[in-house]
Amino acid sequence: MKLVIIAIFLASLTSMCGTERDLETEHAEVMHEEQVLALNGTERWKADEPTNRHMAQLQGMVQEFNLQAENNSAAAYNDLGTSMKAEMQELFKDCRMKGPSHDMLHVYLMPLVEDVNMLAEKDEHESEAAFARVSARLQEYNQYFE
Repeated sequence: MKLVIIAIFLASLTSMCGTERDLETEHAEVMHEEQVLALNGTERWKADEPTNRHMAQLQGMVQEFNLQAENNSAAAYNDLGTSMKAEMQELFKDCRMKGPSHDMLHVYLMPLVEDVNMLAEKDEHESEAAFARVSARLQEYNQYFE
């Protein structure tokens, strides 16, 4: 039974990249509490070019949002969340990573997906808090992945 659960878990992880799916589904399928974001020993994890490109796009969206003073409304956070969700869908679709680096990428992405979804909500205070977490999480990407 334990082997069946492990096989299903591994199949869901390997099937996540390269397919177009809902971010809520992506988040639910990779939720496993025993994994913690960490380096690959003392090295950063190797990410593929599409993943790095999409992560740079997400980082750029946050930087651009920060430069615009009028972006402190619920509508502005909602627009950013919608754009970021679309970029993350592309990230999942284009990802070709496999193995432990792929698994760690999903550990990294789990809280990011949740907070990007919150940005798309209508509550300004929740969106503002989610934006702060998204910003911090995106700043961590280059610490863990290359």
